[in-house]
Amino acid sequence: ASALAEVALERYPDPAARKLRAIVAGKLAVTGEQLVFGNGSDELIAMLCNAFAGPVLYPVPSFVYYKLAAIARGLPCVEVPLTRRFELDEAAVLRAIDEHRPSVVFLALPNNPTGTLWRMGFALELAAHHRDVVIVSDEAYVAYSGVTNLPELAAHPNLVVMRTLSKIGMAGLRVGFTISSPAIAGVLEKVRPPYNLSALDQAAAAFLVETASTWASERAAEIVTERARLATALAAKGLEVFPSAANLLLVRVQGPDTATALWRRLADAGISVRSFGDSGLLAGCLRVTVGTAADNALLLAAV
Repeated sequence: ASALAEVALERYPDPAARKLRAIVAGKLAVTGEQLVFGNGSDELIAMLCNAFAGPVLYPVPSFVYYKLAAIARGLPCVEVPLTRRFELDEAAVLRAIDEHRPSVVFLALPNNPTGTLWRMGFALELAAHHRDVVIVSDEAYVAYSGVTNLPELAAHPNLVVMRTLSKIGMAGLRVGFTISSPAIAGVLEKVRPPYNLSALDQAAAAFLVETASTWASERAAEIVTERARLATALAAKGLEVFPSAANLLLVRVQGPDTATALWRRLADAGISVRSFGDSGLLAGCLRVTVGTAADNALLLAAV
């Protein structure tokens, strides 16, 4: 609260986010010129589409804003279906790149909404073999996966690592950032709105990264522990639970019950999960956010 109380609300925010930039750069052991800040991952995705306008490739199902950002800018969407187990079809991705020559490839590592973590090295292989394509390693859930492509940036100048504070308890801030070569960062800066992060957002984000990082890491570790326990318990109740490296679990309802019926039963118990309906690649699936031990106990009782 004291950090926010010191913000001069009568003045425009720092367009370069210099204090936040220095703190994040120090934490990640990168230079400030490698960072570009956005109003959450959504704005960063839009900026990438604006800056490198051309076909946009992404797996499906994946983070919905990849498609929304491309469509809003009139860019062709190249969608590569996942397998039934929501694994990445690497051969299909390679064929799609050769056929459509995308400007940008988005890979959510781990994926949203499935939680699956695909082979991290595949993004690096794409970056090495397709130097004219921007490869985005979207690491929104890195706090729960524990793996990153960040150390590989120097060897892959067309690789972009994307992060957000939304998944570690600061979704209301809308603060995300990319880490890349200075050359790519410079291009993104050309399309970034000058005051896209408010002064309050910058101050709160600086406090979280500089002062509360240990607290956030401890909470993420608790979620990882609960994720394993919840996955085992849901599987014991007859649900198909997909492997997850995020703070969520995707489950497919099997047997006489339906996903819609289970969703309604949980809603009646005051528990909110996301239902994907009864058609499409996510037919019969529910996405469950991993909560505290008490939250998860309530969920299991209602299932």
